[in-house]
Amino acid sequence: MPDSSEAVDTEVLRMRSTGMAFARISRELGLERPVDAQMAFQRSVRRLPDPDQGRVRQEETSRLDRLAARVSADTTRPPDDRARRLAAIDRLRILVAEEA
Repeated sequence: MPDSSEAVDTEVLRMRSTGMAFARISRELGLERPVDAQMAFQRSVRRLPDPDQGRVRQEETSRLDRLAARVSADTTRPPDDRARRLAAIDRLRILVAEEA
């Protein structure tokens, strides 16, 4: 039987696979910060068999690509806000790539 942290990690992976943002996942699961949800996601992915890891990483990369496109196209936000958001997306991409 998985311990509670493993169960949380698995739930984070499930929620993220539905497209939920890390900030929302952290709120819904009572985690302190969105980065805690990101770390749980990474731990959960590492526990998957290799073929599943590759699939989940590809899905996450595609999700980040779509998010970056939306942020870039959002002219209602100031350029510095868009740049900050794109930098955060790039950091997430690095995390996904480092694990591969």
